[in-house]
Amino acid sequence: MINIAGAGVRGLSCALYLLNQGYNVTIYEIRQEIGNPTRSPGIIKQLSQDFVAKTVAKKSSYGWAFRREWFEKELAKQVVDSGGKILLKQKSPPDSINCTGGKTTSPGWPLQGTQLELATWSGGITIKKDIPKEFKLDNMSEDRFAFERGDGLVECWIRGNLPRPTQGWLEIMQGEHPFNPEEVSADKAITEGEDLAKNLIHSLREVS
Repeated sequence: MINIAGAGVRGLSCALYLLNQGYNVTIYEIRQEIGNPTRSPGIIKQLSQDFVAKTVAKKSSYGWAFRREWFEKELAKQVVDSGGKILLKQKSPPDSINCTGGKTTSPGWPLQGTQLELATWSGGITIKKDIPKEFKLDNMSEDRFAFERGDGLVECWIRGNLPRPTQGWLEIMQGEHPFNPEEVSADKAITEGEDLAKNLIHSLREVS
């Protein structure tokens, strides 16, 4: 049995890769729900067509804007359907693969992550006509970006303090992510999770 700490995109992607290679996997997640709270942007460069409707994704010049929490839930479903186990509100054993990523402690996320050299990104969800003037729709610059999802709402993220729309934010988020906005997409977390799985498989084969 291979244990994984963290049921975010990174941990779920790691688990799926291992399950597809025939390994038994259990994921331990300290939160009480997959995908909640949301602390990462809903943006991904490559998205399977099977996920578009399920995550209300909308294509942009950068990639896809989508409901990241729904994406995590769909990945979790794939893990369980593939024979994996997910245990919520439980700390992982010491021998677990650490897929917790970069997070500080906060309500709903009681443990700190492992990545270093990360910047604080603040995000907000608003309606299209109330996007703050500091953002340009469907655009990514060096410290901010804003994309419209398929549900008609817009996610705005900025490195630093979040400006306020006239009518206020529908939801506010905050998380630690790479300084470069090109590296904050879900693609990076998927790649990191799969790389952790590949490295483990390589080490296990060397031992055997």
